[in-house]
Amino acid sequence: MFKIFDNTSDIAEAKIFFGSSEETKEALEERKSPFDDAVVSTAPVCNAEDTLRALEIAKEATKSAAKSPLSQRILWLEDVAKRLSEEKEAFAVMLAREVAKPITFARIEVERCVETVRLTAMELAHLHGETISTDIMPSGKKTLAYFRREPVGVIACITPFNFPLNLVAHKIAPALGAGNTVVLKPTPEAPMVAYMFAKLFIDSEYAIKDALSLVYGDAEVGSALVQSDIPRVISFTGSVPVGNIITKQAGIKKVSLELGGNAATYIDKSADLPFAAARCAFGAFYNSGQVCISLQRIYVNQSVYEEFAKLIAMETLKLKVGSPYEEDTF
Repeated sequence: MFKIFDNTSDIAEAKIFFGSSEETKEALEERKSPFDDAVVSTAPVCNAEDTLRALEIAKEATKSAAKSPLSQRILWLEDVAKRLSEEKEAFAVMLAREVAKPITFARIEVERCVETVRLTAMELAHLHGETISTDIMPSGKKTLAYFRREPVGVIACITPFNFPLNLVAHKIAPALGAGNTVVLKPTPEAPMVAYMFAKLFIDSEYAIKDALSLVYGDAEVGSALVQSDIPRVISFTGSVPVGNIITKQAGIKKVSLELGGNAATYIDKSADLPFAAARCAFGAFYNSGQVCISLQRIYVNQSVYEEFAKLIAMETLKLKVGSPYEEDTF
């Protein structure tokens, strides 16, 4: 069971996972709450050497991960989802502490994370290949062709601050479930959330030894991950400028980038204006607008512009700004 940290005094301590081994370092970096500037967690200061160590461990573990039965990996994810659901409040409070996500929406993120892991486990049942009819041509009548999906090896995962739990799940659950190994570099803004989630994987009775490593840091650690020849896939969610740097540094690897969005809405004169105003206010200001699909621009038919402008102003005034620990804070 994870401790539900008091939001005024306790400081949570994240640790490194070099494979399944948990370690720390003398140099620690403090994470302060964006809400009240209180120190809420610490994490070891990692460097390129630590990153390369984690990558070597992940490389060695690819042998056992690739040979692991699919049934074990499905049970692994189901176990993580079950225990995350049981620890929902501890994770929600830590999200509120580290990134000041309002507690109501923090709980929703935990629920979505549970769903992500469970859906991944379900999808693993479809990791099959295909048999191809080579006898479509006379020359192929004595041959058989087929393919099957195989793990690629080591995957480097780099995740952002706005959904620091569920976006980690989006990367590591499918990667581990498919028989790969992972080195995760989470956002520096939420090290404890990532540590708690990684610990669920590593402590599971179905875990594959050393399949998951966790290191902390920013540009130095990220560059070491991206430029190394060990990872075969780089999976990154974040800003366009950083995605551009990764593309240039990665070399011949598979690179998966989820970058910024550009979301607009058009309000026609036939629209249900009160409903549209409420949805636009929510879409624009949810998570303080820190969502890749948050509403950025609204085009309004001139004939209903004045009425819609008043309605969205009224809807915006209803959104409470305040402590992330209060149930009604938006």
